[in-house]
Amino acid sequence: MSAPSRGPVRPRTRGPVELALEVTMGLFFVAMFAWFIGLLIEIVGSYTLWKGEGVVHARHLVEQDLGYIAAAPRSLLIDDTAAFALQIVRWVRMPYERVGLLRWYQGQQTSLQTAGESGSARSAANPIGQGIKRTTRSIFTTLGQWAVMSMHVGMDVLLRLSVALFALPAFVLACLVGAVDGLVRRDLRRWGGGRESSFVYHHAKRYTSWALTGGFGLYLSWPFGGFNPAYMVLVFTVLVAATLSTTVAAFKKYL
Repeated sequence: MSAPSRGPVRPRTRGPVELALEVTMGLFFVAMFAWFIGLLIEIVGSYTLWKGEGVVHARHLVEQDLGYIAAAPRSLLIDDTAAFALQIVRWVRMPYERVGLLRWYQGQQTSLQTAGESGSARSAANPIGQGIKRTTRSIFTTLGQWAVMSMHVGMDVLLRLSVALFALPAFVLACLVGAVDGLVRRDLRRWGGGRESSFVYHHAKRYTSWALTGGFGLYLSWPFGGFNPAYMVLVFTVLVAATLSTTVAAFKKYL
């Protein structure tokens, strides 16, 4: 006896609440991944590319991003972008101050300078004990540097996410322009007897997703300074508009 035939399996539709949760969790995991990669790059770079700078390099990136945001003081979504960015910096700094990490790190720096001034006289009396103390102090100082660097990297990631929030109207406008242009090109292809290519459609759709997510994820963990986010917004809005236009234009002629 043959099995009863089943109809086509329809894809499960997602409601607005589920979609909002997916977007929120996606942004959270992207931010955490960018924070981890950025911290790893800062740690490795403090021993190779910008040797000796350590916390100074991470703090310089935060100050540079604050300067870029202050250069564009208003957005369609946020009235005062500079004040909003400073509030983000205070939010990230707050837990580090509450647990006393910053105060402990400053104390370690002070004790390290004091020990460097009086360490030569004591090392002659007890070289083994002084060597153990220096090693222990160096380990705790390095861990403190990494913790403070993680704070600055977290500030940097959230500041760059805020840049994406400020530029959201530009991305929405780029999507509208790309969709309208693609629909016009699709109608011209449909009524002009143009060829239909699913290859172009699927590849353009993939590139649209990359322009909206992958490229900005790279910007979040970019470890080098001197990159104005205005150029990033300009480049990726053009990419989004072009790829979305191609995606819509290559969509099926007949539904």
